[in-house]
Amino acid sequence: MKGTKFLICLAGLMTVVGCKQKPLGPDVSSVPVSVRIVRTEDKLAGIRTKEDIGMLMREHPAFYSLYFREVFPGYGGQDLDSLTGLIRESMADTAFANVLDLTQKKYRDLTDIKGRLEDFFRHWKYYFPDKRQIPDFYTFVSGFGYQAFIFEDDGGRDGIAIGLDMFLDPDFNYKTVDPDNNNFSDYITRTWNRDHIAKKVADIYVNDLIGEPPGHRMIDLMIHNGKALYITQLLMPAEQDTVIMEYTADQLDWCKEHELQMWSYFVSEKLFYETSLARMGKYINPSPNSPNMPPEAPGRTANYVGWQIVRAYMERHPETTVRQLIEFKDSQQFLDASKYKPRQK
Repeated sequence: MKGTKFLICLAGLMTVVGCKQKPLGPDVSSVPVSVRIVRTEDKLAGIRTKEDIGMLMREHPAFYSLYFREVFPGYGGQDLDSLTGLIRESMADTAFANVLDLTQKKYRDLTDIKGRLEDFFRHWKYYFPDKRQIPDFYTFVSGFGYQAFIFEDDGGRDGIAIGLDMFLDPDFNYKTVDPDNNNFSDYITRTWNRDHIAKKVADIYVNDLIGEPPGHRMIDLMIHNGKALYITQLLMPAEQDTVIMEYTADQLDWCKEHELQMWSYFVSEKLFYETSLARMGKYINPSPNSPNMPPEAPGRTANYVGWQIVRAYMERHPETTVRQLIEFKDSQQFLDASKYKPRQK
């Protein structure tokens, strides 16, 4: 992956529990993976002079050039004296300083996150042996602008940056950032926590891997998203389904219990071949609910059903490789071949 790709918080982006429906996958313990994490938020707090900034840019030129130019709140690319003054102002700002302090305290130890990332990349190398490169990771504070992004690091390698201030739930109330911004609604921010950091990184890789949906009908989108969920589960077999789906345990249980009713509703409303985002958007994209379903029904129910369709297909066709799954683009043919039949619970 070359260039810079941002996973921005405004794009729609819990300690959770949930029943597992899968084995823990292949033994990848012998696959060599070592993740390095650079803690740039700690370095930011220690900046006093423009010489400090120059030293950081010499250590990691690709990241800091991008960070100060595109990410750091309020900086427009002026000289180092201006940047130094802006950083000092930010450190003196109570709100920014408090968030930085909370971030440093909450994420003083990243051992568990490093372990989850290494487990993801072991499975990544197992299933995709041609993709050998492991990126360096850079944690940072973004001023609530960016959750994670991939960029071209020093030497042309991939780098992954993680905005830790976007993973402070439940210790920070994101509504205080902008009460009128729906992107800071509870149904979105409830996954902005420690348990979901590695999964958000996995999203970047999986979304790049599977590319764009093959069409604009709901059936195209739900099976495409179902493939993403299925592949993410393969690459993160130790994670709970609640993390993979980004549902609460109650939401996941509701979907399991009402799979037939969801399917029947989509059939009766002729939604599978719908192309209007106004009609199908909340069944595909983050939403507090699924329209015309019981209030317990979460958003993205079509994605959940799409995931079950992909599971059914792969159970019926176990010889299918992950690459073959990705390359199967005819949604109707895929659905027919899956012989998916939701059961009444």
